[in-house]
Amino acid sequence: MSANSSASAVRPRLSGARLFLWTAAMVVAAGLVVPLAEILGDQVAGTLWNALRLSSPWLSQAGALCGGVIGGALVGLLQWAVLPRVRARFIAIAAAAGLGVAVVYLVYHPLTVIAAPVAAALAAVAQGRLLPHPGQRWVRAQTAAAAWAAMALLLPFPRWAAAVLILGAALISAWGAREAFA
Repeated sequence: MSANSSASAVRPRLSGARLFLWTAAMVVAAGLVVPLAEILGDQVAGTLWNALRLSSPWLSQAGALCGGVIGGALVGLLQWAVLPRVRARFIAIAAAAGLGVAVVYLVYHPLTVIAAPVAAALAAVAQGRLLPHPGQRWVRAQTAAAAWAAMALLLPFPRWAAAVLILGAALISAWGAREAFA
């Protein structure tokens, strides 16, 4: 066995099919996770409120926090499902980033546009330690993708412009994922 074939047998590779799946998963994550997380977060908080028979006025805030954790966990789950041989800690890291964005959302909603890329950058740094070839491209790509997705979802763009931003975010994210498994 030659040195090249033994090295490629050890290193995971991101095939063309996995790269396409990654891009599709990031389109879904950028376009659907935020609205889905809001709904699921409110549902989880409402269920907990009802089960615990709480009458406190903080149900809306609890729903936002649950939504942040759920949204982050969904993004982490999509990443973990597509990338070869990464640990399940991806989900926890992304969930923590989602919680951070939810806290900023509760404090001052307009800052969410800034908080999303910052949380994505911090999560990408932590996730990068779990990747076979961590690099700055992974962090830059995930940060830029989160910024584009945040702009698409939180700023008043026409639907076609938001869709272009979401597609661009997915492609930038795929560019970063490709380097991490090159």
